[in-house]
Amino acid sequence: MDIDTTVWIWIVAGALLMLSETVIPGGVVVFVGIAAVLVGLAQFLRWLEGPFESFTVFFVLSIVLLLSLRGLVSRFFPGDTSYQSPDEDAEAAGSLVDVVETVSEGSTEGRIHFRGTSWPATCVEGSISRGQRAIIVTRDNLIWIVEPAQNALAIDRGEEDEQNSGH
Repeated sequence: MDIDTTVWIWIVAGALLMLSETVIPGGVVVFVGIAAVLVGLAQFLRWLEGPFESFTVFFVLSIVLLLSLRGLVSRFFPGDTSYQSPDEDAEAAGSLVDVVETVSEGSTEGRIHFRGTSWPATCVEGSISRGQRAIIVTRDNLIWIVEPAQNALAIDRGEEDEQNSGH
């Protein structure tokens, strides 16, 4: 393979790598592409002759560019970030669920249907029969702690009645 062909292979491969950064974000592939283009230019200027030299310079240049410039570029072009609460228990608290097996206080034999699956559950006090609704209070390991839905609704209604009566 003549030198002009390898020059174009390096330059086109580098351009494709830099272009692929739009599909594979992360700020890594673009530096590998820049290194490939620089190796192609070095071969065009006859600074590099053989494939061993070219690949060695490519690998070293890729690492140097990545380590030295990625932090600087990331400062000017920050990536899109999103934050989701890691506390799933806090998000689940107050959720209305169906009781699929009777849930009793002090027993983990009961089950509820929550987020598309059946979970073991226990009750704050008393028991909740199969087919009734419950409200999640919290979770202890894999066991959801629930209370009868009518208790929570009665408390909510009581607070509303007190607010409406002016007491």
